Amino acid sequence: MDALVEDDICILNHEKAHKRDTVTPVSIYSGDESVASHFALVTAYEDIKKRLKDSEKENSLLKKRIRFLEEKLIARFEEETSSVGREQVNKAYHAYREVCIDRDNLKSKLDKMNKDNSESLKVLNEQLQSKEVELLQLRTEVETQQVMRNLNPPSSNWEVEKLSCDLKIHGLQQELELMRKECSDLKIELQKAKQTDPYQEDNLKSRDLQKLSIS
Repeated sequence: MDALVEDDICILNHEKAHKRDTVTPVSIYSGDESVASHFALVTAYEDIKKRLKDSEKENSLLKKRIRFLEEKLIARFEEETSSVGREQVNKAYHAYREVCIDRDNLKSKLDKMNKDNSESLKVLNEQLQSKEVELLQLRTEVETQQVMRNLNPPSSNWEVEKLSCDLKIHGLQQELELMRKECSDLKIELQKAKQTDPYQEDNLKSRDLQKLSIS
C-alpha cells in the first residue's frame, strides 16, 4: 500500500530547458506517468474490492456459526431445564456462559473486519482525491499551453501533443467516474453488513433473558 501511495504522489513535473521567447510543449512522458499511476490505483482498488468480498464471505460463515451456537444453546438449555436436578441446571448455565464468550469473540472478529474494510475504503478515497488533483493540474497545464500557443503560430508537434493530452484527460475522467460509482457501492454494502450485526445481538439477548427467567 505504501508503494501505491508513493506512485500516486507523483504529480506531473514540467521543466523549462530555456527561458526564451519559445514555450516548451507539454511533456508526453508526464501524461504516461499519470496513466501508469492511475493503473496502479485501479489495481489497488480491485485488490481492496476482492478483499471486501472475501471478508463478506467470512462474515457470512461466522454468522452461520453464531446461529448454530444459538440453536445448540437453546436446545441444550431446554433439555437441562426439563430436569429437576440442580446440578444439570448449573451445567446448562456454564454451557451458556461458554457460548456467550464464543459469541462475543466472533462479534469482535466481525467488528475488526468491518473496521479494516472501512480503513481500506478511506485510503482508496484519499487516493481518488489525489488522482482528481493530478487530473486537474494536467488539464490546467494543457489549457495554459493552448492559450500561449494561440498567441504564437501553432506547430504540428504541439497539435499532436494537445490531442494526446486531451485523449488522456478524457480517459481519466471516464475511469474516475466509474471508480467513484464502485466506491460508493462498496460503502453501501459495508454499511449494510454493519447494520445486520446489532439486530442479531438484540435477538440473542432477548432469548437469553427469557431462558434465564424460566430457570
